[in-house]
This record gives sequence, structure tokens and C-alpha cells, in this order.
Amino acid sequence: MKHITHPNIVKLHEVLSSHSKIYLVLELVTGGELFHRLKENGAISESESRHYFQQIISGVSFCAKQRIAHRDLKLENILLDEKGTVKISDFGLSGLFNYDPNKLQLMHTTCGTVNYLAPEVFGNLGYDGHVADIWSCGVILYALLAGILPFEDDLISRLIEKIVSANYEMPKTLSSEAQDLISQILNPDPRTRITIQRIKEHPWFMEGYYEPEGIFEEVDERQVNQALRKSTEIIDVPRPMSGLELIMYCGGMVMNKMFDNGQSHNHATHFLTEQNPEVIGTRLYVALQTAGAKVRRDTNYRMNAEFKNPKLVLQTVEMFEIVPNLYIVVFTRSSGSLQSHIDAFERVKSLLADIAQ
Repeated sequence: MKHITHPNIVKLHEVLSSHSKIYLVLELVTGGELFHRLKENGAISESESRHYFQQIISGVSFCAKQRIAHRDLKLENILLDEKGTVKISDFGLSGLFNYDPNKLQLMHTTCGTVNYLAPEVFGNLGYDGHVADIWSCGVILYALLAGILPFEDDLISRLIEKIVSANYEMPKTLSSEAQDLISQILNPDPRTRITIQRIKEHPWFMEGYYEPEGIFEEVDERQVNQALRKSTEIIDVPRPMSGLELIMYCGGMVMNKMFDNGQSHNHATHFLTEQNPEVIGTRLYVALQTAGAKVRRDTNYRMNAEFKNPKLVLQTVEMFEIVPNLYIVVFTRSSGSLQSHIDAFERVKSLLADIAQ
């Protein structure tokens, strides 16, 4: 982020560290959060909302060109300077992605603020961080125009269900062009969601818009590749489960069922264990093979299994740490029938009956 200079992104000037702390020297932004602007005044006019939204899109677009996905875009992370200029802040959950026109680079960490998360983030097949950022921008636009968030509920399971199904009420007071743009951004299918370029070409967005210039200081490509490798390198310990993932798997619901609509093949089954993780990893690998699967290891704690008998089913099997000495092993169906997936899971679990809870 030190190499990025853009009028709508908070500038990171320097990073300092001690043995126990990291210090970030950031641009001083004194105008407060866009969240407080909305909280104090409620919904704002379309012209003013457009003014803010154009700047947000400019910043997000510039980040995407530098292969950066923010992954926590929300009103609280949109700051205003003393002149009212938008400054996108808090890149603590951001991630680098490789750009390859022939291959989609997916992210797998479930992170961010629930109300702003794109539907695909709750799935288990990975997501395009930049496309998920576009959804978050749509949530922000809706909030600016309506004065409320499009997806709210006291119960987290119902909230996520609303997001996954894009169940929101379009304010009738908005212009037809504003409604059209919101509906194209809040499209639950990431494959057909509007792109940044098409947003910039939308009639509602284009009014009075100019593209501000940003500066990206050239970075040694080797440093970028090293950072990308480090972010995806094999980790020889189970990954801690995030709060959202814990809710999805342990909160009495399996969120992936919402995606099982005949078009998706996403479904998760899991068990808990208190066994040593190295033992679990070894036993799991052997059990999958014994149950008839062809197994490919990504790490000691993430494997891909292919069952062909009686019917083809592909699974991703991954172990997470919930708390010290308590682990969850999640079986995710990526292809094949639901019943074949469940049958394969039960065969493997029966071989691990002495350690699976």
C-alpha cells in the first residue's frame, strides 16, 4: 500500500516495527466517517450520493488495477477529509490476487462485515475478491440513497439468507436509473454482476464524472510474486476458523445449503475432534483412501478427494482449529449428488469413529 497514491485512498506513508508492535504512519483525515454523515442526516440526495459513490468506485477501481481486493468496504471505512473528499481506509483484511485473463484467481478466507459481504463469500468454493468488493460498493450506494442498509436482521442466519437470495426492498422514491444501477450491483450471481467498467459507463454514474489520476510506484515483480507466494504458501498447522465460518458450521445451520438450488453443488458436512492435528491429518488421509477415494493433498490439513463408487463425487476436506485442542473437519461437496456426498462422508467418518465426535 506504500506504493499507492490516489486522491480517494488513505495514504500509507511508512511502516515501523518493534519486537512486539507494528506502527503505521497514515495520512491524517479529519472529516470523520461517511457512516456518521449518514447517521446524523439520514438518506442523502442522489446528486450528493453520486458524488461520494463516484469517488469510492475510483478508489476501488485503482486498487483492482494494482491487484488489491479490499474485502471490508463499508460506510465506517469510508472517511471524508476537511473538504469532503472520500478516503477509503482500513486495508487490514485486503488481499493480493494474481491477474490471469485465462484463469480466475479465487480467495477463500471468509472475512469482512456481514451486512456488506457478497453472497459468494458465504460459499465454500472461493470467490473473486474484486467482484465481491463491487457488491459491497452496492450496499454502500443503497445505504446512501435509502438511509438504511439493504440487508439487516437480528438473527445472523436470516441475515445471511437475505444476502444470499438478494432479498431487499428497493426504495420507490429513487430514480429509475439509480434503481437500475443498484439492481445490477446487488446481483447475487458474481458471474453476471456488473463490472467496474460498466458501472462507470452507467447513465446514473456518468453524470459529472471524471477519472482522477493515481500513482503506482513500480515494485520489483519479484517482491510481488514473493508476497503472493507467502499469502498462499503451505501452512503446516490447521487454519484458525473465522467467526463467520464458525457460525456457518457450528451455529446449528449449514449456510451452504442455501446454495444448493440445483445449479450449485455446494454442501458441507463436518465432525469435531480433540485429537492431535498431526494424527488427524494422517488418519484422515488413510481413511479417505480406505473409503475408496483418490486423494490429493494441498497441505497436511486440506485435501481433495475423488470418489467414483458407486457415483462420482468430489470433495474438499479441510481441518480448522476452533479453540486450542478442539478441531473441526469439514467435508465440502464440489461436484456430484448430495446423497453420494453424504454416503462418502459417512464411510470416512465410520473409519474415524474413535476420534470423530
